[in-house]
Amino acid sequence: MEPGLPEGAWVLVGRPATGGPRLGQLVVVEHPQRAQFELIKRVSAVSRERSLVWVAGDNRGASTDSEDFGPLRLDSVRGVVLARVRPLPWRWLRPDPRRLG
Repeated sequence: MEPGLPEGAWVLVGRPATGGPRLGQLVVVEHPQRAQFELIKRVSAVSRERSLVWVAGDNRGASTDSEDFGPLRLDSVRGVVLARVRPLPWRWLRPDPRRLG
């Protein structure tokens, strides 16, 4: 699968909802073995009883995720990706012919 975000993309990040992240949501987590190194990954499973979250990269062949370091504590989720800011989605860059004079 191709990466969900291109390299160098800028994203808008917000706080996780009170119940924690949802399945399929992109989240920002700190790498458990490298302090101050943040990863953007997709939530693949959540255990609210044990307060654990499994994250997976969209590019499975070249990704460091829960398959490498195991599940993460829910409180290790620093934020959720709300929107991609840069580069803009291609449909925003293509002019709408109805709006042209």
